[in-house]
Amino acid sequence: MKKVLFALFFIFIASVNLSAEKIIGVTAFKNLSNTPNLTWLEIGIAESISLKLRNVKEYIVIDRTNVDKVMKEIQLGQSGLIDEKTAKKAGKALNADVLVVGNFQSFGNQIRISAKIVEVESHRVLKQVQSTGLLDNIFNLEDDIALKIIDESKIEINKQIKDRINENYTKNLTAYEFFSKGQQFYYQTNYDMAIEMFEKAVDIDKQYSLAYAGLGKAYASKYWHLKNYSNESNESLMEKSFKYSTRALEITPNLDEAHLSIAKYYQNVDESRVSGKWKKCEDATKRVLEINPNNGEGYFLLSRIYGYDDSKEEIYLNKSLKFNPFLVDAYNNLGIIYTSQKKYIQAEKAFRKAIELDPEYKTAYMNIGVIYDQQKQYARALDMYKTIVDKYPNYPLGLVNLGIGYRRLNQHDEAIKYFKKAVLVKPDYGFAWSEIGYYYLGKGEYQEAIDNYKTALKFDPNNKYSLANTGLCYGRIGKYDEAIRFLTTAYNNHKDYAYPAGELGNIYRTKLNDNASALEWYRKALERDPKNPEFRRKVDELSRR
Repeated sequence: MKKVLFALFFIFIASVNLSAEKIIGVTAFKNLSNTPNLTWLEIGIAESISLKLRNVKEYIVIDRTNVDKVMKEIQLGQSGLIDEKTAKKAGKALNADVLVVGNFQSFGNQIRISAKIVEVESHRVLKQVQSTGLLDNIFNLEDDIALKIIDESKIEINKQIKDRINENYTKNLTAYEFFSKGQQFYYQTNYDMAIEMFEKAVDIDKQYSLAYAGLGKAYASKYWHLKNYSNESNESLMEKSFKYSTRALEITPNLDEAHLSIAKYYQNVDESRVSGKWKKCEDATKRVLEINPNNGEGYFLLSRIYGYDDSKEEIYLNKSLKFNPFLVDAYNNLGIIYTSQKKYIQAEKAFRKAIELDPEYKTAYMNIGVIYDQQKQYARALDMYKTIVDKYPNYPLGLVNLGIGYRRLNQHDEAIKYFKKAVLVKPDYGFAWSEIGYYYLGKGEYQEAIDNYKTALKFDPNNKYSLANTGLCYGRIGKYDEAIRFLTTAYNNHKDYAYPAGELGNIYRTKLNDNASALEWYRKALERDPKNPEFRRKVDELSRR
């Protein structure tokens, strides 16, 4: 990854109090000596200082992944200088109040680290700090830089916080080198190489808790990347994440990133394997926030834990974005909440923000189509679904939604092409098989519809539409026992679903001449859908007999 770095030739300009919860980003440190074998320190120093500053509650420290991404995108400081235009651009992109930018220079076995604090709004250098010593003592030099930044910012810290800032997770320079390289690969989303580097770090230093935490984070991120971008779900990756994160906490109990990886494990693991997984997830997440109250991902996880309560979920999503405005999933989930509230303008804005942050985020494209669909803007919805499929030709959900888009416009032959393509890409896609069944139901080809609905039920056994429509199709071909069986299952398994009771009433009334049973089922349908005029009419007709 191309690095965008700063040279440090500025002098002290002003004394400013930076406390009261400032958003701060630490950029990569420039290798002024151009020493190839020390290039890894560009990320290593920035990562170490960022980690240390996270112990200070007055700082909201921007995740280093996002700092590097933004700096690369806007090519800030390419000339080695910071001007008003680029500083303000960086501040807006990062949502930062201040940036820590720096360099290092080696001479023999000596190294000098310099850092300055830049106010992004005014593009002024507020403070400059420096530390010089032996390369072998770089861990102490990084401690010194971090403490000087805090001191110059007029922030008072107690002995416990100072001890945590001075805590170094390895004293082995080679292990530190592999860890730093692993972090760089992680920022590039090259999780396999990141894992390889972190493994080399722990092979050298078996007590390197931060590298174990890196392994936990890299395995969890690889799991999410495969799931969201390749439709692959490899549970063994989350098991490895849990193992390495647990090992990190055995060595150093206060690593918030390790607790976060464990919380993500509990979020994803099947309840049949870990009973009470949501309570465990909540406990791990709360531990994250005890250690680092400004951890945006921790609040995002809380939003998922309380996902059953829209008001709580919205509060935690907004908190997560306050502390980490780069959380793509948080914007997407906010968009879903706004969609359910019919706040379509806000919803679309949230989805488009997710796409702005990650142009490959397929779900947000799809959800914009859903917004148009809900507003009955079917042509706009279809155009959005086409955009998704053009961009991701083998995205199963995109293919199904495109099929639904064509179905909404009564272009059924176009619709079926995409439903069938979806099951070619993903043969176990029950929802797509159900849509194929619905296509044949609409054509009156009931046996063909039944065959496809049964395939759908093989992969999604409790889908209410597949169950009910299978019953409907059996009724249409005179197999009433089978029809009653499927419709009754749909009715019993879905307490809010009125249609199966209504269709059972029709079968008993018109096919089996059993008006008493028909009346009983119409009444059940009316209980679930009291405003349905058809159910009311039929109950009234049979009640008068």
